Amino acid sequence: MKHTITSLALKAIVINAFMIMNVSAAAQADPYANPPSPAFAGQTSASAPAMVSSYQVEVLATGLDRPRSLVALPDGKLLVADGKGEVRIVSRETGMSEPLTGMPPVRSVGGRGLMDISPAYDFDTSRIIYMAFPAPPEGEAGGPVSAQERTRIQQTGEVFQVNRIAKARLKEDNSGFENLEYIAGLPGRRLLSAPDGSVYITTMGAGDLTLVQKLDSTEGKMLRINADGTIPEDNPYFARSRVRQEIYSWGHRDPDGAMIHPETGELWTIEHGPMGGDELNRILPGRNYGWPNVTYGKNYDGTEIGPSARTGVEQPLYYWFPSVAVSGLMMYTGELFPQWQGDIFIGTMSPTEGKFLVRLEMDGERIVSEEHLLVDHDRRVRDIVQGTDGALYVLTDSEDNNELNRHFPGEVLRLTP
Repeated sequence: MKHTITSLALKAIVINAFMIMNVSAAAQADPYANPPSPAFAGQTSASAPAMVSSYQVEVLATGLDRPRSLVALPDGKLLVADGKGEVRIVSRETGMSEPLTGMPPVRSVGGRGLMDISPAYDFDTSRIIYMAFPAPPEGEAGGPVSAQERTRIQQTGEVFQVNRIAKARLKEDNSGFENLEYIAGLPGRRLLSAPDGSVYITTMGAGDLTLVQKLDSTEGKMLRINADGTIPEDNPYFARSRVRQEIYSWGHRDPDGAMIHPETGELWTIEHGPMGGDELNRILPGRNYGWPNVTYGKNYDGTEIGPSARTGVEQPLYYWFPSVAVSGLMMYTGELFPQWQGDIFIGTMSPTEGKFLVRLEMDGERIVSEEHLLVDHDRRVRDIVQGTDGALYVLTDSEDNNELNRHFPGEVLRLTP
């Protein structure tokens, strides 16, 4: 009898294990099966435009190591920043400069440290540049640190890095920065200066997911502060107790691009989803954008995360499924490409769906068509800006991947008709 019970138990274990393996395999076999349904027509998978765009590509600068952001200056030059914390001037006349002086110390691991630089809205007169980065503890030098050293420091209980938002003035001769000032101890991902002088700061919500929907945490939020680091009185939670008064909106996973709409003055962002669910959003004060409870994406094993819509949660204007790994956002307003006026440009970095520049043809808030540019160039697009000459300047990432045999320097590209 004992032998019979043991055999039955063993058989049950084997059957259960087989069923679990089959369920797991089924879930992982096609993670893009059963794609989510859009909330309204045109919210995803827009058709290609009737006419294919024509443009020329010029490599303006090369040799960049893990570049992060690009700024167009009013004199026609560009600022390009890399993750190590170095900022350089790029121009067609003189090429790429040496690193500018006056940068604050940045704590970088694997070349990732300086997250973003962004010009003040009144840069023409103030010459102020905002910066978001992790800094070493006070008194310590900046510079690269290995992942092993980071682990060692963290295991001792010591502070490894401190989140900083800073601003500094770019000298008139573009040789470096001066009047550096730390204005906030916040974890910035992307920065954007608004016409009223306030500064928007995006933060990631991919760590402790329980904090993203909590208003006493900066995790997964759009934050808004004044240029001196104080809280704007018209913030939705100003003077409220037990909440972070910097919060402008919440429920974000990883916004990696932001712009002020040149026609409406509204704040728009792009945001990384998990597996699927990259979004283009219009950000409204005090609104919830859903993550991690509401999303058009799935877990990386293909299982569902939650519904794609819920009362009280804002819908994206547009989403991608599968993900294209969005990065950088701008609307074209120049005259060099009249056919592109009012169109939105977004970079992509996906290892599976391609690396290219997205052009969304717009009709108000409605996406009319989606075109993929620079497909043959096949580089991760980090940032995009419009120059004073009307050309489109595109920042591509460096890669050093032995497994995929992809070894490229970062570049600044110039697109013209």
